[in-house]
Amino acid sequence: MKKDAPRRRIVTDAVDLLTADYEEQEPVSISPNRVVNLNMELIAPYHEHLFYLYEGERLDDMVESIRENGVLTPVIVRKLADDKYEMLAGHNRMAAAKLAGLDRIPAIIKEGLTDQDALVYVVETNLKQRSFSDMYPSEQAAVLAVQYNQIISQGSRNDIRRELELLENGEATSGQIEQKLDSRGRLAKEYGLSDSSIARLIRVNQLIEPYKRMMDNKEITMQVAINLSYLSSAAQNWVFDSAEKLGYRLNGKTSAVLRSERDSLTEETIQQMMLGWLEDKAPVPKFQTIKMDVTLFSKYFKPEDKAEHIQQVIVEALERYYAVAQ
Repeated sequence: MKKDAPRRRIVTDAVDLLTADYEEQEPVSISPNRVVNLNMELIAPYHEHLFYLYEGERLDDMVESIRENGVLTPVIVRKLADDKYEMLAGHNRMAAAKLAGLDRIPAIIKEGLTDQDALVYVVETNLKQRSFSDMYPSEQAAVLAVQYNQIISQGSRNDIRRELELLENGEATSGQIEQKLDSRGRLAKEYGLSDSSIARLIRVNQLIEPYKRMMDNKEITMQVAINLSYLSSAAQNWVFDSAEKLGYRLNGKTSAVLRSERDSLTEETIQQMMLGWLEDKAPVPKFQTIKMDVTLFSKYFKPEDKAEHIQQVIVEALERYYAVAQ
């Protein structure tokens, strides 16, 4: 684009995103899809970011690409108070841009969004970046909960989907987009999951962050995760802290007990439960070792005597002793 050419006010296609001369940040009212260069120091991560950030080679590749080409696709942020912003789409791009030495990033600023709409942006943009099947269980749970819980209306979700489709696909007509949305059908067909799998994933979205990570890393089973999800956040934290302190690992049976007792749990009762489970779990020794003076041992036994013979002699001697004592 020539320097003296009029700047685009609205991003309407993918070409705009790749070729627009991004304007410097201005303290003026921002139109829905206007792209500005924002100071990254003013952008906070999404307050409840639900998806893992790039690491290792994938992050390194993005950093190198940004060094060579800049940030080609704007991030999406929403306006907060005091001229601050919250990231909705583009956490990885911002992290890579910082590592590449940039201090500003092209951004589309959204204003007047509800918290639910902001969450839809976070989820929908992550779905466009990678396959649902490639996500960790906690990420799948977040996607399903956001898309299909009653707190978000279907109309609002479709409006945001349409906007993202336009940003990605350029001149697609609204009819084409509508047809694509309609073709996705029900949740089970869209993601190839059974109704029970959907229910389980939506359920575990209630887990606290440490247990979501443990579920993703297969440190707890899905059944344990489901049982824990019925506990309040406070109770889950008590369980997590107690288990860490005592070195106890929950299983399906013990987590089911916690679930059944969830209305009466306290930090103290949880610790008592785990201490009891640890005692029950402790192995019962098959043999009890005793020490005997070598001289005394040699008086009654020979070095070649087997353990079974020694044990039999001791048992017979004790039986005679106690028989006389009674």
